[in-house]
Amino acid sequence: MNPSIHIAILISGNGSNMENLIVKLHNKTLSQALQDNGIKLAKNNTITHHTDNSSIYSHNSFIISHNNMNDSNTFLAKNPIIKCIKVISNTARAYGLQRAANLGIESHIIESTNKNREDFDRQLSDYLCNLINNEGLNYILLAGFMRILGKNFFSHMPSSVKILNIHPSFLPLHKGANAIHESFYDTNDYGGVSIHHVIKEVDSGNIILQDKVLKIPNESLESFTQRIHQLEYKLYPQAFLKVVAQGI
Repeated sequence: MNPSIHIAILISGNGSNMENLIVKLHNKTLSQALQDNGIKLAKNNTITHHTDNSSIYSHNSFIISHNNMNDSNTFLAKNPIIKCIKVISNTARAYGLQRAANLGIESHIIESTNKNREDFDRQLSDYLCNLINNEGLNYILLAGFMRILGKNFFSHMPSSVKILNIHPSFLPLHKGANAIHESFYDTNDYGGVSIHHVIKEVDSGNIILQDKVLKIPNESLESFTQRIHQLEYKLYPQAFLKVVAQGI
């Protein structure tokens, strides 16, 4: 039997990135997920991806170097199955909970309303540590999760569990909320999407993968936002698989 990679996804709202991650990763072997998400393994020291001027992939190709992997041949030979074991929301009003139910994924609500940051952080970290200890949780993916995690949260989380976040800007530009709006109205000729490791400083962890969305003259904010979302759906599964395959 194949071993498993267990993920939990944290949400606050619509849940479209969560749904995309589940559709593209859940119940797939690592090799199948790599292939389905356009990732190839190569015996070299480079990691490349190809884009055209609108930041849509012109070649469905992403190369991960074998040389950067931790015992890659043994790990790939095991071909673990990726499983989303829980969707966690900080509000019962999140539409993403219905998306999770439609996909057959168990969900859990930890309300953040009327809680200070320390109390919420402790409650969330306790729940996640229970999943780590009892269900073998390996990765935590933030997907539209709108709470800032404080030092109390990180002090209780084991370092062996990697936490990832997606942010709708070309970091380090436009950290925090309203990133798409700020990107659209700044003087740069691009916006972007970044997936990064989560640390105590907001949107400041090491970047795993990012790409730009070039602005189009006279384009509306709505159209720009949709192109940002399309790039999000492409990059987040790829960034997760890069972390898994390379052990970074």
